[in-house]
Amino acid sequence: MIKNLSQLKKSLKKGTNIEIISHCRTEYAGQKRRITKSNTQGFYSIVPDEPDNEVTLANDGKGNVLWWKKASFWEFENDICSVYCSDNEHTKQYLIMSFRIIEEVA
Repeated sequence: MIKNLSQLKKSLKKGTNIEIISHCRTEYAGQKRRITKSNTQGFYSIVPDEPDNEVTLANDGKGNVLWWKKASFWEFENDICSVYCSDNEHTKQYLIMSFRIIEEVA
């Protein structure tokens, strides 16, 4: 279970899959993504198996990017990681994206 930004950064490596629960662009809600790159500034993700999707084609094929921001912009609850565009207003109005990591089944 992810409890803070430090744990999230360590968890989101290349190849990790996530599911978007809620997004400021409602058409992305429910979308499954795969991390293509993660570094100290943020992470990139694509829609796997959709090579022509606008998300997948963004940033020369690395996908859409989400910058980390400071820990105060994040909220972690019940395996859901949410980032907001405000560091003190964590409401739907300020939500950028909520997602969960899809665990690999061995």
